[in-house]
Amino acid sequence: MAEKKRKDICLMYAAGPGDVVKTFQSWNSGKEDLHQVAVTYSGQFFQACRELGVRGVAVSSNPRIDTFKTDQFVVENRPKWSGGGEAQQATGIKYHLQQLSYAKRLVQTAKKQRADVLIAAESTGHLFALDWYSPGDLAIVPTIHCTLWPKFSPVSARQRLLNFFNRSLFTRRAPGILCISEDIRSQLQLIGGNRLRPVHRFYPCYRRETFESIRKPVYYGNTFHILFAGRLEVNKGIFDLVEICTRLKGECKNRIIWDIAGDGSQEDELRRLVTERGIADIFRVHGYCHRSKMLELIQNSHAFIVPTRMEFEEGFNKVVAESILNNRPVLTSAVCPAIDDVRAAVVEARPDNVDDYCRGVKRLVEDAAFYQEKVSACQTVQEQFYDQSNSWREKLKLVVEDIL
Repeated sequence: MAEKKRKDICLMYAAGPGDVVKTFQSWNSGKEDLHQVAVTYSGQFFQACRELGVRGVAVSSNPRIDTFKTDQFVVENRPKWSGGGEAQQATGIKYHLQQLSYAKRLVQTAKKQRADVLIAAESTGHLFALDWYSPGDLAIVPTIHCTLWPKFSPVSARQRLLNFFNRSLFTRRAPGILCISEDIRSQLQLIGGNRLRPVHRFYPCYRRETFESIRKPVYYGNTFHILFAGRLEVNKGIFDLVEICTRLKGECKNRIIWDIAGDGSQEDELRRLVTERGIADIFRVHGYCHRSKMLELIQNSHAFIVPTRMEFEEGFNKVVAESILNNRPVLTSAVCPAIDDVRAAVVEARPDNVDDYCRGVKRLVEDAAFYQEKVSACQTVQEQFYDQSNSWREKLKLVVEDIL
């Protein structure tokens, strides 16, 4: 590879399920992807290729089949199943065969495009399969955005087998590994031991101007607004929120409004339960919110809550960072690794502990000095998310430059 000219070197990015074609079109025209608050990883990939002066190929598993090409880039949405469109998630042995098949197809694309480096997100599927199918001269760089297993749970037999298969990639094949949190680094260390390849930790990256229009919260001891923004799923703690709201309705001397923004498989059940509990007037399920509606909810909020449950493989949780960037304290637990980076502005609860969450809410609502202390702390921990040297793009460039 060292003998190639930069313009002949090719990086391929196997991204997750996002619409990488639409993101490329936004990036290529100099516009922001309005569906994302953070700077997208695919956008950072395109920018890294431009700064390195190399060709780029990006493939996502988005169900909307599409392809876009320029002189420097090939960008494709390629579902894991044939035919495109939405499909049911494969289960059992079919799931594993699907992951292996998709990895093989990605490697075939890498060969066709004469790629020198394959950057692969863990959401691509079984990372070890890329090692199995790839020619020896293709460098593979894993980029890990979720913990490999729930950190508060014992490692299952299935996960131990996956760790065994992945060990060769993490200790021999990969010139470097990218990860979004120290929790992931710790798990990689358990798998690779002292043979683990260099691990480069990155942070979610944001533009300062995204948050400039958001007013700081003002709370006069009357109605307190708490915002949940995320998927409406059991493992995201949405039914814990209903329980917390129900308990505090009669206990807290101040009125609390809960705004729930997002969609998911449990939205209908959540709405039914809220009606059954008689809390629909204070527990407002908004469903999916476009940017203008989200800005309105953020402006009206005093704090965020992120009650992710222990069974979820949370790699960072960007909502925790975004609450801080909006100058709103956040109530969450150590299930979210982001807590370690913004602890001064966090009210911490024990994982899955509704009593702890209730105590945390009551203290924010009833202790004005404590609340203001947490609001002020937000500004002390924001800069790390604006610092470009912490970005995925810069960490990727470090690894690629070493390869070159």
